Amino acid sequence: MALYLMALAAIVATTGIGIVIRKAMRELATNSDQRQQIQSRMFIGVAIAEMLPLILIVLGFTMLESFTGSVVVPVAITIAVTVVNFVILLRTFLDLVKDPHADKQAKAIVQTTFFIGYALMTAIPIIAIVASVIAAR
Repeated sequence: MALYLMALAAIVATTGIGIVIRKAMRELATNSDQRQQIQSRMFIGVAIAEMLPLILIVLGFTMLESFTGSVVVPVAITIAVTVVNFVILLRTFLDLVKDPHADKQAKAIVQTTFFIGYALMTAIPIIAIVASVIAAR
């Protein structure tokens, strides 16, 4: 059950953070002059999207000692969800960068936001995979 809680945390975190980052990238592509306000809202959204996953990770770690099952399914779920959300984020990024009407500064801001979002999006899944490695020992 512990690793399934962590897989659930990865699902909620990557999906929620992905939605927040994609919305911020779209806003930044059109309103790069309001960068500070958009990024502030983005980080608040990321913090809200990570509240439940952090609780699930803590619960998972507290139950980790009693885990007796296969780690393959929770790890596969975690990896699959992370890859799917990354591909969706990447497609949004590429669509915004390829826009011929976007100026160079807006494209640079969108690129920076993409990399920040990717790092934020993979944090919880990495924790879930590390927990799976711990449980497999």
